[in-house]
Amino acid sequence: MNRRATAALATVALLLSGCAAGGAAAAGTGQAAGDGTAGGGTGVVQFAAAASLTDVAPELTAAYARETGDTTTIQINLGASSKLVQQANAGERPDVLVTADTEAPKALEDPGAFAQPVDLVANRLVVAVPADSPITAPGQLPDAGAVAMCAPAVPCGRAAHAYLDREGITLHTVSEEADVRSVLTKVTAGQVDAGFVYATDAAAAGDTVRAIELPHLKPNVYPLLVATAAPEAAQEFATWLRGDSAAKLFREAGFSQP
Repeated sequence: MNRRATAALATVALLLSGCAAGGAAAAGTGQAAGDGTAGGGTGVVQFAAAASLTDVAPELTAAYARETGDTTTIQINLGASSKLVQQANAGERPDVLVTADTEAPKALEDPGAFAQPVDLVANRLVVAVPADSPITAPGQLPDAGAVAMCAPAVPCGRAAHAYLDREGITLHTVSEEADVRSVLTKVTAGQVDAGFVYATDAAAAGDTVRAIELPHLKPNVYPLLVATAAPEAAQEFATWLRGDSAAKLFREAGFSQP
């Protein structure tokens, strides 16, 4: 594994473990986080992002602070899109929310609490296998040992199940995970023979995995939602996310334009 991939996976473990424990990663400077609701504290923006943004989210917030000079603290909460929506429904509404497909926000119990979603980036699903794996095509998956994929309620799982159903592929041993980075960890740790992840996740693993393309599969589109009660700082951050500087960072991480 190259140095960049090692660092990326270490960051994944740290950020996702913090998310699971109800914590969040902060970027920029400013006051401590508020109560987790929109505008939960002066000088604080709550940014909830799908787990597939694990590597790029800290880069985005750091670049935003450098470029704008804004000292607002941006609290990053990473996790499965379905879980982020559940948290919003439970009252932990973020100021800025990015999910890994356009279906996830439909589960919001109060969709009026957010402005109209805007398509931000796109990401394509692939099958990640260890670099030395004999698997070279999706049709070989039924003959593999265990295959990891996200749970059906999670965007990456939703896309994987749709692909398998369309292609008539039946997997015999499936390991269902809470989010896409958990799937990637299973693959890189050698616990499964293959896993359905996004292209950006496979790229983050460096030369430890090989990505197998899934033909005729439309990319997942990531919508950007901003809470209607979000502070001005959150509105400005969301606007920056749609600009050229953020687009460059997204491209470098492997995302595409929707």
